[in-house]
Amino acid sequence: MRNLLYIFILILFISSCQKDPILENVIIENNNAPHYDNVTTVQIQNYINKIYIDLLGREPFEQELTDVTDYLRSNNLSETSREDVLIQLMDSEEYYKRFYDIYQVSYLPGVDQDELNFRILIFENEYDQAVQNGSVDVAQFYQRELVLFYALRDAEQNYRNGDITINEFMVAICNNNFYDEINMGVENFVLSCFENFLKRTPTDAELDASTEMVYGAPSQIFLQDGNNKTAYINIIMNVPEFYQGLAIDIYNQLLVREPSSEEMVEAIFIFDETNDYQQVQRKVMKSDEYAGF
Repeated sequence: MRNLLYIFILILFISSCQKDPILENVIIENNNAPHYDNVTTVQIQNYINKIYIDLLGREPFEQELTDVTDYLRSNNLSETSREDVLIQLMDSEEYYKRFYDIYQVSYLPGVDQDELNFRILIFENEYDQAVQNGSVDVAQFYQRELVLFYALRDAEQNYRNGDITINEFMVAICNNNFYDEINMGVENFVLSCFENFLKRTPTDAELDASTEMVYGAPSQIFLQDGNNKTAYINIIMNVPEFYQGLAIDIYNQLLVREPSSEEMVEAIFIFDETNDYQQVQRKVMKSDEYAGF
């Protein structure tokens, strides 16, 4: 799989390095590092408001706005100082709640924590009733579903603690009864996984093979074998295109555009080397394009 990832990155890199014959010999005058002396306090505070809203889902409090403005200004708005601010915000419960909410709303619309806890309570009662009645098959069904509900319920905290990876976080988001209900039927489930996580539709061959696998028949997708829904989901969440999908998410959420070929290559390398979603976010959010400087 790692070899496939490097092949995938190499293809992106080659395509991104094609020279434009018109621009190849152009000399850019005054191509110096940017200076931020002319950046106004309003611009700085607009940037701070933006990162608080994107990362925490709220505007900064008055004191937070003052403190961060002073810190950035005293450090000449350097990328290092911007990254320091971003790291501090990302090391908070508010950040991880916002992170969880973004993907829950996108892929599990209408499913909030109250609804999840209520469904868990119902399934726990059904499980207890099945055990009391000696209905082994029914009890096993509810037990399996409860394990998936617990994984979804705990995904935010487990991800924050570093107990699960971004791959396992996304598995929890889609491997549960709610996701099945939203994307009813095996074919719709397969289509939703490709569209949500790989940002494309499957080929006819991929759709057929994936459908067979989810139904429980031995099949192969992305050169990997599987014969059940869990195997299918784990394959989808660990192919190179999954990291490409995450990069597209980040750039669309923060810059309202998709990454360029060069940006995509860099993001995939970061995911491959560190599996660090937040590092890719910071790369975007400390840029002048995002800041508006």
